[in-house]
Amino acid sequence: MHNVAPVAPVVPRTIRSRVLVGWFNRDDAVRYLQNECYFNPALSEQEAEQRWRAYRDRTEALPERDALAPPRIPLNHDEQNHAQKFMAFLRSLGPVDIQDVIKVDLSQLVAHQHYVLVEKSEGYLAQVASPHGWMQEALPCQQMAHPMMGGSFSQNGLSIAVDINVPHAEFAFLPDQNGLFAPRQLQRHTTVMANGNRLWLWAGYHRVFARILSTRPAAAVPNAVVALTRNTLVPPNQPAGAAVGLPVDIGPFGRRPALLGDFFNPDLFMEVNLRRKRFQLQVRANCVPIDDSV
Repeated sequence: MHNVAPVAPVVPRTIRSRVLVGWFNRDDAVRYLQNECYFNPALSEQEAEQRWRAYRDRTEALPERDALAPPRIPLNHDEQNHAQKFMAFLRSLGPVDIQDVIKVDLSQLVAHQHYVLVEKSEGYLAQVASPHGWMQEALPCQQMAHPMMGGSFSQNGLSIAVDINVPHAEFAFLPDQNGLFAPRQLQRHTTVMANGNRLWLWAGYHRVFARILSTRPAAAVPNAVVALTRNTLVPPNQPAGAAVGLPVDIGPFGRRPALLGDFFNPDLFMEVNLRRKRFQLQVRANCVPIDDSV
């Protein structure tokens, strides 16, 4: 009888990350730690909950935060010139949802995304450490080059499936100025969004993380220019009195929202190895009859 060699377990590819897990609710945190993160050995539900609870307790113990929008800092001459070029470039593409270019302390922005891929951010460090490099990365004034993309095509009658491999998640199947649809990379400017007296970072988390990281351990404040969108965040609908009597409110509209600076507070962020993802733009098309009525 031959001995069968044991099959080595498959070790997933991972990426070093930080997550503000204390701002997750219990069920989401457990799912995230068990399914999105890699631990060896794997975490049981109880172990995942215990790890989350330690950070949740610290989050709930934070003093209340007004989390007011950081003061706007006047743009210098180079920043003003770049802002004008950036706005002109956006207008050349069509309708613009950016209303201004502002300069603020990035660490004081409210975070609605509670994780960053540290390894991805470190790839931006060399570019964003200088004011000029930051403007080129955060407020680009030219179209991104379209990368080479492979994929697959299948057809079953009038049903068509196209799967296109893309390098990251910021792609969509969109029309160009002539109405021709194709995989297109979304504009990648670093964007903030206002609501009331707060300012959220909307897009550009990994570049902002890198910019803040580039100022440490020096005492420099991570000021930088960003695009301010006309869009606003709207609080979710809640029944009247839903928040009354709650011991803590840590949502983005609450008394203890997460800030970008919290990604640098070891009491608040958890270091994890996230399972790496690859991305595919999946397009499905069917030709169907529709009643032609007036």
